[in-house]
Amino acid sequence: MDEYLGEEALRRAEVLTKVRVDVDCWATEFVDTDTGIIWILDYPESELQGGGLPRLHKKDP
Repeated sequence: MDEYLGEEALRRAEVLTKVRVDVDCWATEFVDTDTGIIWILDYPESELQGGGLPRLHKKDP
C-alpha cells in the first residue's frame, strides 16, 4: 500500500527512521531502512481542529 491514514499511519511511522521535520508544512520525512523507501507523514487537512487525520504516504520519486 502507498498510503495510510489515522492511527494506522502513526503505527507504521513508529517503525521508520526519522530523517527530517518541516515545521512549516506539518510534515516529517522518514526512511524505511530495509527498503530505502522514503515516507512522508503529514496532515493534509491541517485547517481542521487538531490538524485533521495524519497521513503516511510514499514520497514521489
